Amino acid sequence: MVVLRRVCGAVGLVLAIAVGVVALLLLVGIIRAVTIEGEDYRDPGLEGLIREELPKSYLQTLPELMGRALAIPTVSTAPGDYDTEQLLRFHAFLRESFPNAFSASFIEVEVVNNYSLLFTVKGSDPTLEPYLLAAHMDVVPVDESKWTKDPWSGQVIPDPETGEDFVWGRGAIDDKLGVMGIMAALEYLVTSGFQPTRSFYVAFGHDEEVQGEDGAGHIGALLQDRGVKLDFVLDEGMPVLDGVMAGMEIPVAAIGVTEKGWMRVRLEVDGEGGHSSIPPQDQAVTRLASALVNLHRNPQPSMFGKGTEDDLLTLMAHKASWPHKLVYANTWLFEPLLKVIMSRSRETNAIIRTTTAATIVRAGVKENVVPSSAWAILNHRVHPAQPLEEVVKHDIAAINDPLVKVTVEDTREAHPISPYGPHVPGWRLLAATVAQIFPEAVTVPASLVANTDTRFYLNLTHCVYRFYPLLLTKEDLSRIHGPDERISVANLGRAVRFFYELMLRADRIQGLS
Repeated sequence: MVVLRRVCGAVGLVLAIAVGVVALLLLVGIIRAVTIEGEDYRDPGLEGLIREELPKSYLQTLPELMGRALAIPTVSTAPGDYDTEQLLRFHAFLRESFPNAFSASFIEVEVVNNYSLLFTVKGSDPTLEPYLLAAHMDVVPVDESKWTKDPWSGQVIPDPETGEDFVWGRGAIDDKLGVMGIMAALEYLVTSGFQPTRSFYVAFGHDEEVQGEDGAGHIGALLQDRGVKLDFVLDEGMPVLDGVMAGMEIPVAAIGVTEKGWMRVRLEVDGEGGHSSIPPQDQAVTRLASALVNLHRNPQPSMFGKGTEDDLLTLMAHKASWPHKLVYANTWLFEPLLKVIMSRSRETNAIIRTTTAATIVRAGVKENVVPSSAWAILNHRVHPAQPLEEVVKHDIAAINDPLVKVTVEDTREAHPISPYGPHVPGWRLLAATVAQIFPEAVTVPASLVANTDTRFYLNLTHCVYRFYPLLLTKEDLSRIHGPDERISVANLGRAVRFFYELMLRADRIQGLS
């Protein structure tokens, strides 16, 4: 009994210590959550240097222009396969709609590789490092049977529930919003007598949706040949997310500081064929199906804490509601829980790990013939912290079947993580502009789960950012590359105002430095 009492006493002591440690950790976490502060990028000292806001009379002309832009089907189908006639038609539309931007004495306009556009806006001080604003003119194809409105009409239609006006059409978000936002801002600045101190570039690729080699690929090479070095690059990317992030009652402006890599993997299985009336026990199709199920049940490992995810949550913490505030402010304490929670949502799961999608599956030629072979294509979007070879090793281990042939067909490395924070001029400029246009939002760094043209500009700067200056809900996100793509008139105005403010701030900040 004495021994038993001693054992029980020891166990009680251990439990008491454990409870005490947990209580202490929670107390530390609560104190940190209560006292944590965010980053304030508002710059009151600069406000007097920014010109008046864009007049409503000018903004009211933009929905009609946007509709005309969306009515031009600049579709890219495959690498090298894009509608050149419609691209040239779009060029003519831009020249007609923004004549001052095309004719200003300090703006040089070049057509690159026949269909892309490069604007060089020449500042008066050549010692200041220029920057580049990028977008693309092409769009993805549409399945018109899935749309409730004509995808090429460019109509302005009120939402039946809210009454808010939307411009409908493929490319409304991705990425004619970028093209029209930049051009409308530049046109107004030129018209109002703007004379830039700092030079900058505007680059519009024509085949981003099909890897961008012919468009931005040539623009990037051209700038590199000319010895151009950039302060920063801003291209399409993450939007201001409204109601998407758990525990956030205010919008979150997620600026992409990196983007995922990409890998195409082919799975192939050979088996016994024959007549379907006497099917073999071991079929190629079922073996391939098992491989795909195994990949689904064994996802790639979480990379939480090895990329930008930690900072994303920490920088949201001061604006988060309880209990999310406690968790976001103390990722060091709640990392295991965060991994589980973030893995349950398709949006946040894509942030913390390499994703796997079986995008093409093929087998069989006839109803009554058992196919002797089957194959599938996997599309991986690779987390910046995970080496490409580790992705393949995981695939092979998860499939766990030597009869499934695994072949890597193509890869693209993830982008380096660009610097961010108040000490980085390019980031500070973008965040201050976000604070001006979206004053209610909190700005955070993020990893872009899609791919952009920015890979062709990585040799020109180490500061590459990806951001859509518009407010989107979870429902809106599904419209990108999907049916019923549209942009609200309010978001169109926000985008133009964002680029207008950005151009002015970039010029004034550098002019004062």
